[in-house]
Amino acid sequence: MIEAFRAAMLHGGISAGAEALGIPQPSMSRIIADLQKAVGFPIFQKSGRTIKPTDEAIVLMSKVQQSFIGLEEIAGFSEQLRKQRTGRFSICTIPSIGHSVMPEIVDHLRSKFPDVMVSLTVASYLEVAQKVRNRQADIGLTADALSIGALETVAEFPSACVCIGTRKWLPDGATHVDVEDLAGKPFISSTGAFQRSLNALFSAHGLVVDTMVEASLFHTISELVLRGMGVSVVDLLTGASHKLRGGIAIPLRPALTYTVYATAMSDTRLGQPAREMLRCLESAMDAARTHVARE
Repeated sequence: MIEAFRAAMLHGGISAGAEALGIPQPSMSRIIADLQKAVGFPIFQKSGRTIKPTDEAIVLMSKVQQSFIGLEEIAGFSEQLRKQRTGRFSICTIPSIGHSVMPEIVDHLRSKFPDVMVSLTVASYLEVAQKVRNRQADIGLTADALSIGALETVAEFPSACVCIGTRKWLPDGATHVDVEDLAGKPFISSTGAFQRSLNALFSAHGLVVDTMVEASLFHTISELVLRGMGVSVVDLLTGASHKLRGGIAIPLRPALTYTVYATAMSDTRLGQPAREMLRCLESAMDAARTHVARE
């Protein structure tokens, strides 16, 4: 009954839902009628020559969709088992990691563990915590420690932030950029906790930056900076990626630390893919430091 209801809602009516499920329209109508009796309120009502879902049906649909997400994940995993893919490794990460090195790391994992299904989700800090806690992700990567309750930090990757720009605003080949050097340059700010830490550093040195644009993702900030719109401060991995695409990335002085935390449930036993992913992330950090330091 729930599956029939969902099909009718998704396809815009009982007839279309019946066609999607491959069942006769009268059978579909009987199923919907049985569901209405079971829940105790109307699900569809006539509106002219058509029928439309009731307000209660729309609310019910939101709950049904939540349940079906879990069911679809189970179905997908079952399909992998049917194809004799006996392993699955799921990663949930914040964008600064997901948009920089994770595609390369996932490619490596697929080569090293061909029978393992690798799942990568890029999400916000809160969503990472939720997915790890709900066991929808084996491991989560954030810039904030999640060692609360049943969650624990399994690895930390600290690094110093870098200033990014183009030759229009930054000297190519400089060994570092002093915070005071940002005065008078158009600045592209980020949002959230990182920017608050950066603002505290600016304030400690009596600096007020000329913020012209702000963006929520480091990857977006890098794109704006590459267009010559100004300078910014980002994490090491984004800085290395920025330099690879033709921009300039220079260590900031004094240093501002940006730490990536790998989090898992406290009772999780990390398998080989998880351990290999952490090793790759450490290697990526080392490579990024070398790349940014190289003129």
